[in-house]
Amino acid sequence: MSWLAIASGMREHCGVPMALPARLTAALGRHPDHLTEDDLQRAVDNQIPESVDLDWKKDFYQGTDAGKKELAKDVSAMANTAGGIIVIGVDDGKKDHAHDLAPSEPVQGRGEEWIRSVLANWIQPVIPNVGVRPVKSTAHEGKIYWIITVPPSTRAPHAVAAPGNDYNFRVHVRHGTTTRTLAESEIAQRYRDRFQAASDDVDRLRQVADAGRSYLSDYLTRTVDGSSAPVTYYPGWVSLAAVPTVRGTYPLTTRADRDAAFSRFHDLACHGVTLNARPDHPPLVGRRQVRFEGFPTGQLHQDGSFYAAQTISLHNDQRDADGPQQMSQRAFELDLVTLVQAAAAWAAETGAAGDLMLSAALHRYDGSDKLVRLVVNESAFQRGPALPFPTAPAQTTGDLAAIVSDKREAVVVACALASDLLADMGAHQPHILTPEGNILTDRLNDGFRHQLTGWES
Repeated sequence: MSWLAIASGMREHCGVPMALPARLTAALGRHPDHLTEDDLQRAVDNQIPESVDLDWKKDFYQGTDAGKKELAKDVSAMANTAGGIIVIGVDDGKKDHAHDLAPSEPVQGRGEEWIRSVLANWIQPVIPNVGVRPVKSTAHEGKIYWIITVPPSTRAPHAVAAPGNDYNFRVHVRHGTTTRTLAESEIAQRYRDRFQAASDDVDRLRQVADAGRSYLSDYLTRTVDGSSAPVTYYPGWVSLAAVPTVRGTYPLTTRADRDAAFSRFHDLACHGVTLNARPDHPPLVGRRQVRFEGFPTGQLHQDGSFYAAQTISLHNDQRDADGPQQMSQRAFELDLVTLVQAAAAWAAETGAAGDLMLSAALHRYDGSDKLVRLVVNESAFQRGPALPFPTAPAQTTGDLAAIVSDKREAVVVACALASDLLADMGAHQPHILTPEGNILTDRLNDGFRHQLTGWES
């Protein structure tokens, strides 16, 4: 099963998963990505009303500039508000509810590519991940409906302007069942909101990382019944913190909620390129979060934020017991890919959307300042210089939907993080991860290849 199918829960999305208002699925009886003509007929029978996130349209957009502008205005208004769907081929009867089915003949040259071209050329900045899907009519042979799904956007406000006319643009929002134009003062506030949101995301990422490191430190230094603290045996760790730019929501108030969320994440974590992000049972009590200890140790936040840390094997050089400790670069790179996948899976599970901001770091918790030497191939004695762990984390941003739906995108993100951390340890580039999203399996020995559960050799 693919990551996309898993992260969609019981839904089986076709394409990029859309984070849309839950009200839509409840009202329509099915996720918008899977609406059929029968579902649209039920909407008519039940007279489902238009709303801020649902727009019924009888006729397809004209191919004129006025028609293109209307399409851009409708889509940008939803992205600027709360996201939603536009259904073309359902007449509202001028009563603001689904009144009758009205599929149309396909128009030559005005299909999906035309819609996407209009949106790309008439909206600034471009709205990412807009879904465009034709639905064939079975009751009216040869006719179709169009369903346009618009996710909430972190790049709002999106303005509408004719190509080449950047100085005459308008910003629209949904207002009940209609669309209105924002005044200049409102546009200025939207831009302030965007920049404030970006600052808030950075603060949230730092908060999640700090809380996760503190929790990990407490776990590693804790002793039980006179036994040695875990840090005695596992001093080195790699951690990943992640925050979605469009926050999700997941009920974690009760013990039952947390148990259910943990079980769900446990299943999700079994489908990465390795099983190393799968947490140990049981989940622990946490306020608005699920906590787990062991290998890995981490926290799942109800807004889709994520923290997890995995132990790094540090061992002495058999030929020089007093020399720098050694660290497997290949194991580190694979763990980073798996943690990126796990972070994206949890964010998607909570209904988060937009970009995923990530921060990765290497830690020592034994108070040691020993130098560490990267080892990329033990048998060939390929070793880097001896250096301490980097003190600064590596940070990057990726498209959440892309990471969830394509494991190679997760490799691209992990490669960016690994490149920065490894550079501080004297490595010119990752050994098995490539910027194009490949894992060079020919550089893995049998032990590492056997770890790969979600990657074709």
